[in-house]
Amino acid sequence: MTGETRWLRARAFAGEWFTVLAAAFVVLALAGGYAAGTAYATPDTETERQTVEHWAVSGDFQHSATVTRENPVFPVGATLDDRSTYFVSATPVFDGTYTVSYSDAAAGGTGEPVEMAATATLVLQSASEDAVYWTDREQVAATEATLADGESATLSFSLNATRVDQRAADIQQALGDTGGEVSTSVVVDVNATGSVAGTERAVTASQSIPLRLGGSTYSVGETETAREAATTTRTVEVTQSYGPSRTVGGPLLLVAGLAGLGALAVLRRRDALALTAAEREYLAFRDDRAEFDEWVVRARLPPSVHDRERADAESLADLVDYAIDADVGVVEDTGTGSFYAVTREVVVAFDPPAEPGAASPFAADDDEDADTESLADLVGGDADDGANGEESGDGATHRRDAGDAREDGDAPTVEPED
Repeated sequence: MTGETRWLRARAFAGEWFTVLAAAFVVLALAGGYAAGTAYATPDTETERQTVEHWAVSGDFQHSATVTRENPVFPVGATLDDRSTYFVSATPVFDGTYTVSYSDAAAGGTGEPVEMAATATLVLQSASEDAVYWTDREQVAATEATLADGESATLSFSLNATRVDQRAADIQQALGDTGGEVSTSVVVDVNATGSVAGTERAVTASQSIPLRLGGSTYSVGETETAREAATTTRTVEVTQSYGPSRTVGGPLLLVAGLAGLGALAVLRRRDALALTAAEREYLAFRDDRAEFDEWVVRARLPPSVHDRERADAESLADLVDYAIDADVGVVEDTGTGSFYAVTREVVVAFDPPAEPGAASPFAADDDEDADTESLADLVGGDADDGANGEESGDGATHRRDAGDAREDGDAPTVEPED
């Protein structure tokens, strides 16, 4: 399809659907304007609840064990710090410390001290996935302190690994084998009380350090720093932020909608949407040419064919209908650009309308030879040499089926005389 044909079809479509297109462009412009306006001119706001931190307490475990018995590796009196595994025979006593720190937030803090109390509890427990069979708790340390901003307090405790393991075994023996797994841990609970916006506020935190006892060693699980804060919430209005769909897409839709409306208005004012009779005739011819392409063979007919009586078809579709009824093919003469259905008695022709804006129709070519444009046209075509109106010596009529080169084999043939 040529550029001129595309433009004609676009004009025809715009003229037929003018109201719908105008409405669509209006909607497009309104949507783009709304999106651009909310993104830049008057962005929406939303209410958010923000959390304000006033002060906080945090805690962290440290642990060690001192070598108290002779061994070939560690000297007696040496301290082993923060190891994952200690030795029952060489370091039977496990020493732990828990450091509680207080910090006052710069944004909402009052700078006042807090009262802090911490307790450390040894917890033995037998449990399975489905149940807790028994729990034994024993407080092993406690401390209290008044902490100012940036200060800390330390809670220290000591456990004899052998004795703890024996206590768990004694409980199991007294209660019988429950089938659960025995676990050991030290749990530190911290309670801190301070001022929040002029009101006393309490903060609690709990953290544990797991121990695995049994055999010649005992292991210490990993822990992380725990932190709890005294907070309040407040309601604030914040401006919404928008993504590219509004910040970029909105202006683009607005411009596209306005441009489309402007183009339609200009074309309508210049009466450029309505097709002329010549333009409508040309589009109808192009539709017929595409629809009946399989019936048309491109070839160059000799001038002698035109010596026969001629009838003019109103359209290419009419010419194809006649060719089907006469069982002949349709030839597009590359010399004249016209279409022909050739029989012994008459030549039915159709002269296609000139393309709007084109210089002129194809120039005539007086070449006497019926030359085909390509091998495909020769195989599928109906132009046979000797189409000069004379019969052959034996009077036989030579026909070439225009459908031999096609899959359906139903195309008619051109039937010039020999």
